[in-house]
Amino acid sequence: MDSVQLDMGGQVPAAPARKKGISGSTVKIIAVAAMLIDHIAAVVMMRQILERGFLEIANSGNLTELTDWLMENAVLFYTYQLMRYIGRLGFPIFCFLLVEGFQRTRDVRKYALRMGAFALISEIPFDLANAGKAFNMGYQNVYFTLLFGLLALCCIKYVTDHELPKAVRILFNITGVLSPAAYLMMATRDLFSAGLVGVLATGVALLIYRKVKGGPQAQLFCAKLTVLVFWMCVADIVKTDYAGMGVLTIGVMYLYRQRKVIAMLAGCIVLTLMSLSEITAFFTLIPIALYNGSRGLKMKYFFYAFYPVHLLLLYLVSVLLGLGQVAML
Repeated sequence: MDSVQLDMGGQVPAAPARKKGISGSTVKIIAVAAMLIDHIAAVVMMRQILERGFLEIANSGNLTELTDWLMENAVLFYTYQLMRYIGRLGFPIFCFLLVEGFQRTRDVRKYALRMGAFALISEIPFDLANAGKAFNMGYQNVYFTLLFGLLALCCIKYVTDHELPKAVRILFNITGVLSPAAYLMMATRDLFSAGLVGVLATGVALLIYRKVKGGPQAQLFCAKLTVLVFWMCVADIVKTDYAGMGVLTIGVMYLYRQRKVIAMLAGCIVLTLMSLSEITAFFTLIPIALYNGSRGLKMKYFFYAFYPVHLLLLYLVSVLLGLGQVAML
């Protein structure tokens, strides 16, 4: 009988009850699996589709030729489509886990530096996989989107936790109304109607928010909105995967972070507004509803490294198939 048993009067203490549901590592594995399925289609199968002349036939406008092509390549084409829809589950889960990580990390600076480092490491594999060349500045990998989303959360937390000078608060009141309009104008390239709609919609929303929550909370909301839109613009300018709408997805998930299913629902709505092809993202509500908040397996660097490694391997598979020079971008 050991000392523990003696201290407990001869009784062995019961093991802590295991939480019901699935852990964070299980949720990450689901996201990684969805991403892998998506990228097999996007990197390898899309090259096969393009190599078989799909783009030329689609652009020709000849419906008969397009129909014949689809009949001849039905298995490849529709399997590709199915795999891309499955892949839509990956990004919203990564956004959700980013918000979770931001709340739990002991050192947000190290978190951001690690994200930035893997963004740089992933860029060459990403460019090879998508463009067939080592450097392509026209489109950047999703780690940059996640990094900008993380920086947006850092800024939002700062303006929430610190008393800002009066002049800064006044400036944020102005930019809180104007910044969404500016973003809409930049995104749509419509300098008049988009700006007008943006200013009116944001102005009305802020007036209602001020009436319900009060002046100080409305000022704080303007500050949060300004810094979020700033990082959305950065993502659009840099041309990251999912761009500004990806940063917005992270922002709205953080807004509803106390209710995980609502947070995921809000993020999926944002993504679907960006593109209807993202509609299958709503299936992510299932694993998030089952998520029990526990960490699970300690595989942090595996998940970080998986992104660049699998992109490089998929590009090498394309090369072995003789499709390495077929570019999608």
